[in-house]
Amino acid sequence: MQQGLLASILLSASLLVGHVSASEVQPNFVHSLLVDQQLNKKVDELHQYLIDGDIITLNFSLNRLSMPQQEAVRFMLVKQIEQQQLILDPKGTIWLREQLAIHPTYTIKQAGNGYVVTKLAFDYSSIASRVLNQMSKDQQVLDFILAAEEHKLVLSEWLVGEPHQVRVRQSIVLAELDSLTPEALNYLVSQITDGSLSVWLPTTEVMVRLAQISQNSDVYKILWKMRTDQYSVAELGRLSNIAPDPFAIQQLMSATNNPSLKQSAFASLAQLHPLPQDVQQFLLAKIDHIQDGGAVAMHLANYGHQSWLESLPITRNKVRKQHVRLALSQR
Repeated sequence: MQQGLLASILLSASLLVGHVSASEVQPNFVHSLLVDQQLNKKVDELHQYLIDGDIITLNFSLNRLSMPQQEAVRFMLVKQIEQQQLILDPKGTIWLREQLAIHPTYTIKQAGNGYVVTKLAFDYSSIASRVLNQMSKDQQVLDFILAAEEHKLVLSEWLVGEPHQVRVRQSIVLAELDSLTPEALNYLVSQITDGSLSVWLPTTEVMVRLAQISQNSDVYKILWKMRTDQYSVAELGRLSNIAPDPFAIQQLMSATNNPSLKQSAFASLAQLHPLPQDVQQFLLAKIDHIQDGGAVAMHLANYGHQSWLESLPITRNKVRKQHVRLALSQR
């Protein structure tokens, strides 16, 4: 037996003696195994078997190791797969999935402020589970992009189902929309804009992202008709921050059709200096409105547009006259 392995086995025996449970080891012993040069060389050897697809030799070599060295090596190999983001072939994936059924034996105790926690010393099964979940998500990302690019992905089918699956798929949509070609993006947008509001719509979060990436006014019109939540409010704020960008201004004006957002949208438009011509025309029409006119005039007065209000012809428009005079009298 190699000297390093023999030393670690002897150390194992000395550190295990006197424990209440034979499966409980000391943290410094765990560390000694993880930094052992011979064990790390064994991990590199097994790693090569994994890359080569030689799973039989991998398992044979791994199972020949005594405990707890075998468990430490198994842990380091699985951790190496995660850290290197190793792309596994089907055989390697099956091997990794088999690690979920092999339950770690050794535990350590960690003391905190008034408490003691027992943890697995070599928790390779949790790492394997995490890697497999990421592999599954990576595959779903690829499936999403390919289906969208081939015009085969139907959002109303892809974003429904078991709650956890929907959450994962929605996160993929949010993250990958900006990686699609314009043609694929337009294909997804058309599924929203060509339908009826009485049919299916994605969540507000997805709608906001779709609107941002596509820069499609029809998507925004639908978004503003949906129930207001944190995502639509945040998007209104983002548009306000990039105004007087012409597209942003158009969406702010469109947002005034939403009862929950219109005052914020009016305020954002009133904060523009100078007021663009199209905004002047839009707000003037709103001032003449019986319901909204008073609030619009007040926003304009509050944000420094008193001179513009004073310049408006009011003699032939009683509603405008009332709203403008009230707003100016409050200053």
